[in-house]
Amino acid sequence: MTLDLQRAAARRMRRLLFAAGGVIVALAVVVVVLVAKSGGSSSSAAPGPSSSAVPSGSASASPLPTASSDGGYVAPEKWVVLPSGKGKKDGLPVQFGHTPEGAAAAAVASIRNGWSWDPDAAATAAAVYAVPSDAAAVKEEARKSTTASRLSAGVPGTGALPSGAHMNVFVIGVQFTATTADEVKVSVLTRVVYTPGSGTAEKTQLIATTNTYVWTANDWHSKTGAPQTSPDASDLGTSGFNSAGWSAIQEGDTR
Repeated sequence: MTLDLQRAAARRMRRLLFAAGGVIVALAVVVVVLVAKSGGSSSSAAPGPSSSAVPSGSASASPLPTASSDGGYVAPEKWVVLPSGKGKKDGLPVQFGHTPEGAAAAAVASIRNGWSWDPDAAATAAAVYAVPSDAAAVKEEARKSTTASRLSAGVPGTGALPSGAHMNVFVIGVQFTATTADEVKVSVLTRVVYTPGSGTAEKTQLIATTNTYVWTANDWHSKTGAPQTSPDASDLGTSGFNSAGWSAIQEGDTR
């Protein structure tokens, strides 16, 4: 049963990676990571620098080790200031500005607001941050991916979560490269802490995702496209975070 679920999750991830970007990619990766952790032989990591990850755009369901702390906190070598959204759409921040940093801010917002076990939240974010012509399709796929993610973590696919069940998402790093003034490749490093509840200890995953954001309809939106390779996923506070090229995020006037 676990193997069947893992294979189905991998197939869904491959379909979704080609069908849509942003939130859908993130949720699809979560499905595969959680299935791999529940069905594989690797032990689950406690919250902290020593975690597991799966590269964005990979069809593999095998989690890979990430760099652990080198005996102490290693300060980030690079910081980036991301702008705040100047507007709202369906209650979510938009209008981050026509700059590469604005595209990165949109990518971060899509994960923070859409990477969820709440199907309504996932669907809303998928539509807001996708290219407008893809909005209807990605909303439905976001709901399906949310259900699959919940099931793979041992949570009922629909309805209220069990007592204590949660998935908390922390964006801890970004990388971005502008190919043109209207197209930016953005990688986001996310720490996911989750538990199916009922007294089960929390588990932590580090996941790196990469998507292309395009300036269209006077805002940044995730572009449909083929899977993209992501930088290595290493936690904030480790040397691996710096060697992989991640920038820590400084937003507004806070760091």
